Amino acid sequence: MVLGTTDSLKKLSNFSKHSGVCELDLQIDAKIELAISNMKRISELTGLTMFCFDSKTGMILDKTSTQALPFFPKDVLNEIKNVDGLTLTESTNGVSHFIFPLIKDDFHKITAAGFVFSKEKRKLTEMVLAAVEREWAIEELDSWIELQRVLDIKSLHALLSLAILHIEEEQQLGDLNEEVDNLSECLDETFEEISLLHEVAQHLKISESPEQLGTLCLDRIGNLIEAETNVIWFEGQECTSQFMADSKVDFDELNLARLVAQFDGHNWNQPLVINQVESSLLSLEFPELKNLVLVPISDGTNSYGWILSCNLLNSEEYGTIQASLLNSIASFLGTHLRNVDLFAQQEELTLSFVKSFISTLDAKDPYTRGHSERVALIAQQLAKRLGYSGDFLQDIYLSGLLHDIGKIGVDDGILRKEGKLTDKEFAQIQEHPMIGYKILSGIKKLQNILPGVRNHHEQINGLGYPDKLKGKDIPLMARIIAVADAYDAMGSDRPYRNGMPLEKLESIFKEGKGFQWDPDVIDAYFEIRDEIIYLSQKYNDDTSSLDELCLN
Repeated sequence: MVLGTTDSLKKLSNFSKHSGVCELDLQIDAKIELAISNMKRISELTGLTMFCFDSKTGMILDKTSTQALPFFPKDVLNEIKNVDGLTLTESTNGVSHFIFPLIKDDFHKITAAGFVFSKEKRKLTEMVLAAVEREWAIEELDSWIELQRVLDIKSLHALLSLAILHIEEEQQLGDLNEEVDNLSECLDETFEEISLLHEVAQHLKISESPEQLGTLCLDRIGNLIEAETNVIWFEGQECTSQFMADSKVDFDELNLARLVAQFDGHNWNQPLVINQVESSLLSLEFPELKNLVLVPISDGTNSYGWILSCNLLNSEEYGTIQASLLNSIASFLGTHLRNVDLFAQQEELTLSFVKSFISTLDAKDPYTRGHSERVALIAQQLAKRLGYSGDFLQDIYLSGLLHDIGKIGVDDGILRKEGKLTDKEFAQIQEHPMIGYKILSGIKKLQNILPGVRNHHEQINGLGYPDKLKGKDIPLMARIIAVADAYDAMGSDRPYRNGMPLEKLESIFKEGKGFQWDPDVIDAYFEIRDEIIYLSQKYNDDTSSLDELCLN
């Protein structure tokens, strides 16, 4: 009699698929080892003696007990070759056989089989013959029969079904634990990636140079992708090429240029990943390469360079995780470089706007042409001497250029008057800082330069204008421009007077130190007086452009 329920067959099918079809990549020895291990585990759970068969050949591969007698009639052996699920057969001699597949795929079929007494233990003729064949003494046979189980066929079916289900659940739990471990590892990697991208995002400032940001990215890439070579190449930025590499071999800019040239015409919407370079034509040109990821640094429209990672260590291959990480970094860098370009264009536009203002002022007061440019340059040099850098130098430079822009609102006759001004005329002149402030205050880009425009005629003793500020209440930018303005105003020639001699000018500075002008700024002037004198003379002698003087 053959006994098998749909439910038990389904469970065994799942069990077999999990152990077989899902493991097609295992070699036959590994499959046999897995099958024997599963059989022994089921034997432990049930207390039944079992044999492991190669179903196609009928060979016994292993057994769960050294004292095991293979008692399998021909009809049972034939059933072993065809069994698909848990199958039980009960013979008339009081023995029940059980069979179930351990491994079943298109190439291999490995089966477990065994038997129990279904009613009572009996010394059957077939068993005696099998014992004689193995040269067992009668006492050994009696001892073996004594150890055998007695189970009715329903109890046997229930026992095996539960054991097989338990094994299946154990394997599922093992798979889940493995998935959890993989997920945990993936989360760790993802956290590191997010941490890197967050750190990169934190440094996406216009003041951050591409080289600084590239160095940061390269250091963190090396922590996440252990490769022989990691490279970031900013190609042709500001007429230069910045090549940054973390490499254990000699891989330079020329090598990367040659590599990139191999993929001319490639669609760079996705990272280029090659894991077996040796099997491609690329190996002829680059025999040292094993695998690589190449990603363009781009904002989607403009190309700014490349990121390369090649030759993963520990014989690993590049996957979507590494490619996605490098692609994200490249996008960040491309966006940053585009922003730097746009900012430079805005700066150039702002400077053009400022120059236009200055040209307008020069047209009104040709006698002071060049004064604003010289004041801007001198103020910038004084700020440098005082220890300032970066944005402040740019701001004070623009503020110096525009410090007198309010004179646009002053009557031309007063600006060009050669004689002494009346009190009323001087009062109108005193309005130019506020006029300039009002003109520029609506321009968001120029907010930082307003203190120099509004307060460059304030005095330390509070007798200046327009706000009569004292001491440190006067913005630093205005205190610096005040000295630069006074130097150029007193020292420059006018149609109605010659410039003041340097000795007298510097005497006035010394007398006004701490009263009219900031003492620290006056000290800075005397520390770099030769540079300022040279700067003024060069401007007047060469009529150099503003940009040339900035560079010098």
